Amino acid sequence: MLSRAKEHFDAIGNYYHIIDPEGTLPEIERAKKEAEVLNDMPNSFPKALCYVMRLSGFTKEALAYESKVSESTIGRYRTGKVKHYSEKNVVALCVAMHLPPWLSFKLIGKAGFSLAATREQQAYLMVLSCMYMRSVDEVNDYLRERGSDLLSQVAA
Repeated sequence: MLSRAKEHFDAIGNYYHIIDPEGTLPEIERAKKEAEVLNDMPNSFPKALCYVMRLSGFTKEALAYESKVSESTIGRYRTGKVKHYSEKNVVALCVAMHLPPWLSFKLIGKAGFSLAATREQQAYLMVLSCMYMRSVDEVNDYLRERGSDLLSQVAA
């Protein structure tokens, strides 16, 4: 069984895994890199999605598999061939890439929405804040138990 200190250290490491995969940077360097990542994120959702996919090392195919969002939908999101983005799909993409909250919320803002108004959005907020290192299947299990709509179900 992990000690509470080890669990806390692991949680901090997960929070910064995108910018400090080895967990060796001092806190001030992590803060600088976090600001740099956020500042360098493109303004449009399609370019921002490509940016975070590159940061997290995901191809369209791998992201479709992990997120259960179809490759064609991800392709349309990346090329800007849609006017509105599905909250469920964008949250599923964030979870599948294990984006920490600071990065997920920025990407969600680029998609044109924020979370917290509805019961479903509050569930997504909790998922992105506390369950971002889980799989989409595990998140869907939580949502099912809560009586909420699932993020996504089948990749095409």
